[in-house]
Amino acid sequence: MPPTATDSDLRRSSVSPTSLGMRIFLTVQVNLEALFCSEYAFADLNNLEHCAKYLNNNLVTFGFPASLDLFSNDPVSVARTCNCIYALLQQRQRDVEFRESTNEQRQRVSIWAVVLSVKEWERLVIKTSLLSDISRLEAKVERLEAQLSGKDREIATMTRTEGKASASLKAQINKLQQERDEFQKMVLGNQQVRTQQIHDMKKKEKEYTKLQEKLNQVLMEKRKESRSGMEIMNLLQKEGRQRGTWNGKKTDNDFYKKIVDTYEAKNQELVAENADLRALLRSMQVDMRKFLNAPNGKPSCPANDRPHADLSQSPLGGKTDVFDLPLHMARDQIEESLRTKVTSIKERMVQLQDAQKDAEAISEVTERELELEAELVEARSIIQEQASIMSKHRPKSERPRRLSGHLTSGRDSIFASPL
Repeated sequence: MPPTATDSDLRRSSVSPTSLGMRIFLTVQVNLEALFCSEYAFADLNNLEHCAKYLNNNLVTFGFPASLDLFSNDPVSVARTCNCIYALLQQRQRDVEFRESTNEQRQRVSIWAVVLSVKEWERLVIKTSLLSDISRLEAKVERLEAQLSGKDREIATMTRTEGKASASLKAQINKLQQERDEFQKMVLGNQQVRTQQIHDMKKKEKEYTKLQEKLNQVLMEKRKESRSGMEIMNLLQKEGRQRGTWNGKKTDNDFYKKIVDTYEAKNQELVAENADLRALLRSMQVDMRKFLNAPNGKPSCPANDRPHADLSQSPLGGKTDVFDLPLHMARDQIEESLRTKVTSIKERMVQLQDAQKDAEAISEVTERELELEAELVEARSIIQEQASIMSKHRPKSERPRRLSGHLTSGRDSIFASPL
């Protein structure tokens, strides 16, 4: 059937063949499906007018000829209706062709898109992997450079620390050696002083023991004399009662003379013994005073080289008559002086014991020096091992060689330096 003017009007009046055709096709398809559906019919005998109005409105909306009179027998109205239906069929045919071409084109595009997407994806994957490898290698290089700089800083820090530690250890070792020498000198001096003081103490103890024995002997003799005097007095009293019966005076004179001579002899012996004891006490006081006044670290003069003490001078304030006084008058002063000297000797013995403790402390300090020397040797060995490891790992780098050479020279200078 050839196209008419109505078809040309319809084609000119169409807004968009794609969008509008799709809309009409969908509308007609829905209406046709509704018409041929057994469960629902678009038009029936009861709603023909309403359906005609609805179709006219939709045709006007979609740009088709309107005012179709479906109930008329006029040939013009029938022709208009036929033209509208023909336009609808043409539109459907075009829509079907357009849909098929669109589907084919879409399939081609999808196939090419898939192929291109696969290739692009492969290229993108390769590019991404290369970029990731490059970034990972760059990060690794940066990390290695950071580690290298960190190791260089550690080596420099360890070199400075080693220098400071070696200097401090040398200073400590020198100081400890000086202290050890001083302590050894002090210990030797204290030992000499202690030996001399022990020798003098033993000598004074012996002299004191002898003096006590002599005093006990003098006391015993005095007791015997007192007993003999009492016996003589008793005899004289008894004989005085019998004087009237005596015949001669010569026997009495001889008896009295004998008694007086015996008493004078014993008195002289006592005087001589007291003088010896006083001299011994004076010499002991002088020796004790010299012993106590001797400076620390210098032994007092030996007993054989000691100068002769002046017996006329007393150690108690320069008085010369203390030991010449009777015992009951000078006893308190002598005992007080002896107690003072004994207390001073005890204090000196305590000082000697403290010196012994100082000597033990010196031995502990020596042990500490040995421990410090062992730690120094261990630190040197660790530093040497680290330097050798660093030189093995980086033999081709100029800066590590320079650092390792610097470290080796510093280490050799430290090892060559005497402790």
